[in-house]
Amino acid sequence: MKVFDKIISKIEEFVLAYSVIVMAILLIISVIMRTVFNKSLTFSEEIGQSLLIIVSFFGISYTAKKGRHITMSIFFDMVNNKKKKIMMYVISLVSTAMMIYIAYLAAQYAMSTYDLGRVTPALRIPIYLIYVFVPVGMIFGAFEYLRTLMLNLKYKDYLYLTTEIRVPMDEEIKVDLNSLIEMVDDTVAEKADEVEYEGIRGDN
Repeated sequence: MKVFDKIISKIEEFVLAYSVIVMAILLIISVIMRTVFNKSLTFSEEIGQSLLIIVSFFGISYTAKKGRHITMSIFFDMVNNKKKKIMMYVISLVSTAMMIYIAYLAAQYAMSTYDLGRVTPALRIPIYLIYVFVPVGMIFGAFEYLRTLMLNLKYKDYLYLTTEIRVPMDEEIKVDLNSLIEMVDDTVAEKADEVEYEGIRGDN
């Protein structure tokens, strides 16, 4: 499972990172073409919109893993860890079910565009090749929430907020959820800096 999760994470990071890079490059080129040459690339907006769809839906699983989805945690922050764990059961289960349902609807829509033979105006790319990222992203997201649910069910001594963020049940959380995630990110960044420093020192 860890190997599979690592592979999925690498795929997500690759797709998200390079999609954003390509969007940025296209935007810069488009601005230069319009201001300097008084011309525009007919396909740049088309590619940009396609990449935006890919980033938006393919990033669902990644942001869920990092705990970066928008949250309204006022009630979650008010209760103790035992009740937080129960809430995580419900949140993970409902999120998984919703993701699967939306993936089903998105897959149906993608198939309808395939049946109709719809293509993009400039590059003539089949629309379904772009829209297929919507159900795929939803399935990845459902898998991530399902894993959070399974981890909370399996490990009674820990409260799993995401598959990467866990808190011992006997240590009550003293800060709100967003602050906790920020603290986790800072800790991970510090550890990464330490590893990098050790590596550099070891090379010397």
